[in-house]
Amino acid sequence: MPTIEEGASTLSSSISLVKTILGAGLLSMPLAYSTDGIVFGTFIILLAAATSGYGLFLQCYVSKYVPVGHATFFNVCSITYPQLSVVFDVAIAIQCFGCAISYLVLIGDLMPTIVTYIPHIAPENHRLFWLLVSTVITVPLSFLKNLDSLKYTSILALVAIFYMSGLVVSHYFVNDIPSDLKGEIILGPLSLTGVCSTFSIIVFAFTGHQNMFSIINEAKDRSLSSLTSLVNFAVLISAALFIVVGLAGYLTFGDLVNGNVILSYPSGPSTTLGRFCIVFMVVFSFPLMLHPARISCNNIYYWLKVNLWHQEQKELTEDSPLLGEPIEVEVDVRDDGSLHSKPTHIVPFSHTTFVIITTVLLIVGYILAISLKSFAFVLAVVGATGSTSISFILPGLFGYKLIGSESDDPTPLEVIFKWLSLALTVWGFAVMVLCLYSSLAL
Repeated sequence: MPTIEEGASTLSSSISLVKTILGAGLLSMPLAYSTDGIVFGTFIILLAAATSGYGLFLQCYVSKYVPVGHATFFNVCSITYPQLSVVFDVAIAIQCFGCAISYLVLIGDLMPTIVTYIPHIAPENHRLFWLLVSTVITVPLSFLKNLDSLKYTSILALVAIFYMSGLVVSHYFVNDIPSDLKGEIILGPLSLTGVCSTFSIIVFAFTGHQNMFSIINEAKDRSLSSLTSLVNFAVLISAALFIVVGLAGYLTFGDLVNGNVILSYPSGPSTTLGRFCIVFMVVFSFPLMLHPARISCNNIYYWLKVNLWHQEQKELTEDSPLLGEPIEVEVDVRDDGSLHSKPTHIVPFSHTTFVIITTVLLIVGYILAISLKSFAFVLAVVGATGSTSISFILPGLFGYKLIGSESDDPTPLEVIFKWLSLALTVWGFAVMVLCLYSSLAL
C-alpha cells in the first residue's frame, strides 16, 4: 500500500473513480428514459447521483476512524457492527465477482457479432475463442495490486466511453436514423410497472463504492476536503454523461430503443467501432471489479481463520496473541490537542495469499463465463442486495454509528450528517425491496 508521500495523485484517483462508476449502465440510460420519460427520468438520475454521492462521501468521512491506509468495509464494520462484518463481505464478494463474470459473458456474446469469421475456428467455438483471447489482457491486469496501477487502462476505457457517448450524441444531431426505427417520446412515466422495470439501471449506474476505500487508501492527499472534491467531480461528470447519452439516445429512437443503445444503430463503420469500444470498456472494467472481490475474499479467509480454523490452537495457547499478530494501535490528535487511540486488527494480505485468491477467482470466473450463457436473473438478485448494501446501507450505518462519536456534544453539522446517514440506510432498504420486486415479480 502506498504511503501518503508516494500515493496516487488527485487526477489519478479521479480517473479511477470515474471509470469505476461509468460502465455498461451508461448505454442502458436511453432504455430507462423510455419508461420514465424525459422529466421523471432526469429526476431519478439526479436523485441517484445525490444518494450515491452521499454514500461515497460517508466512506471518505468514516475512513478516518480506522488506521491510515487500511480503510475497508471489513475494518470499518469491525468497529461498528463486528458481528456483521463477514456477512457484508460475502455480499460484496458475490456482487463484485458476479459483475466481473457478466463482463466476460458480454465479451463472449458481443465479439462474434463483430468478427464473424475466424480462420480454422468453427462458428460454434467463436465465443470460447474470444473468451480465451481476453485472458491476454485481463489476467496480467488482474495481478496488479493497486488501483493506481490501472490508471492508464482506465484512461483508455474512458476514451472508449467518450467515443460511444459522442456516437450517440452525434447521431441525434445529424438525425440520420430511418424513421421506421423511431418510436414515441414521452415526458413522464406511463406506468409504475415500467418505472420499476428500469429503476435499478439508474440507481446502480452510480455504484463506485466497492473501490472507494481502495482509492482513499492509495490517495496522496487523504484530507476530507480533497476526497469530497474528488467525489463531487466524479459524480457530476457521471451524472452529466448519463443525462446527455440517455436523452440523446431516447430522443433518437423513442420507445423502440434497445437495452444497449449502441446495438440500436444500423450497421456501419462507426457502429462497428462503437461495439469494439464496448468490449474494450468491459475488458478494462474486469480487473476493477476483481479488485474489491479479492479484498473481500481475503477478509472472509481471515475471518474463517480467526473464528474457525484457529480455535483449537487458540485454546492450547491462550496467552499467545491472536494469529501471532499484535494489535495495531493508531493514535490520533483531536482538535483540542488531546490524544485518543483506537486499537484494531489489521487484516494481513500476504503476497502468496494475493496470488492464490487472484488465481482462483480468475479460474472460477472464466469457467462460469464459458459454462453459462446467461445468468441475468441471478445477477439481478445479487445486485439488488449487494449493490444496495455497498452503496447505501453500509455507508449509512457507518455514518450513523461513527459521526460525532468522538464527542459528547457533536456539532450541528455532525448531527445533520448523522441523520442523513440514517435516511440513506432507509433509502437503501427501500431500493433493495423495489429492485427485488422488479427482479422476481416483473
